[in-house]
Amino acid sequence: MVWFLVAASVAALLAVPASAAEMDNMVLSLVTIERLEYRVQDGNDHGFVEGDLVIGNDDHKAVLGVEAERDLDGGTFESTEVHLLYRRPVSPFFDVQAGIRHDLAPDPETTHLALGIAGLMPQWVEFEGTAYLSDDGDIAFRAEAETELYLTRRIFAQPMIELDLFASENSAREIGAGFGKIETGLRFHYAITGGLSPYIGVNYEAKLGETADFARADGEDPGATAFVAGVRFAY
Repeated sequence: MVWFLVAASVAALLAVPASAAEMDNMVLSLVTIERLEYRVQDGNDHGFVEGDLVIGNDDHKAVLGVEAERDLDGGTFESTEVHLLYRRPVSPFFDVQAGIRHDLAPDPETTHLALGIAGLMPQWVEFEGTAYLSDDGDIAFRAEAETELYLTRRIFAQPMIELDLFASENSAREIGAGFGKIETGLRFHYAITGGLSPYIGVNYEAKLGETADFARADGEDPGATAFVAGVRFAY
């Protein structure tokens, strides 16, 4: 499935007409690594990466993204998501997006259809809300919001929050119905250039409700606080 996503993204690149660069609405590409960070939490350190490749023009974009977290002590991936989306504006500040998401970890691997919106809310808050339909027929919803608060010309704080909601229980994936996970964090960036900013901060993740009950039954703590250090860059 992952190879299909990669092949589809390459096909999207090759499908750009040769005359596009001659048009006013040029086709451009941007790679953004939003978070590449080391997480220290109770002696169990993790690595985390989140980024995407966006290619297109003002009206049509293809987005290939990845989000993964690895237990550096155990050497296993706790979560890995890959998505391929088509994005189109529906207002001056919001886009609608649709496509697929494939979860490589945790087991079992799962594929989802995705439909959502992404854009800029008042007070310069970036928001993304997406509904998912899995190949098991499960429905889920994820909402994310973040903003940047400049303290000086180069230093800014970046608060964020992410919330997952599940319509039904999936015992194979140890997910319960209702609110299943929350993640929130605060990172302090130092902008070296427009596309490069190292940062430090704190991140909190917790499983909620019935999903937290699954974690406790496995002897796991449903919540974890981590101190993070990383870098964000784009090119």
